[in-house]
Amino acid sequence: MKTFENYFDEFKAKLKIDSDYKAAQELGVTRQQITKIRNGGSLGKEKCMRIANVLKIDPLEIIATTEVSKEKNPELKAMWIR
Repeated sequence: MKTFENYFDEFKAKLKIDSDYKAAQELGVTRQQITKIRNGGSLGKEKCMRIANVLKIDPLEIIATTEVSKEKNPELKAMWIR
């Protein structure tokens, strides 16, 4: 399963953005939020939708990935993976 970081890197490549700083500006977030992504974090659902639109994929794919990374309950985690 992809990580949120994978989707973020695809987003940057699709827009031909060469730095996390420029990608942060494109998404309207801080560079510190991008650092959190690089350390296993994610962004809110609105930003997930923006990335999904650029990648032309279902936003729920990215949202589910973010939920998997946060979920502690094994049953709920398995649901998000499906």
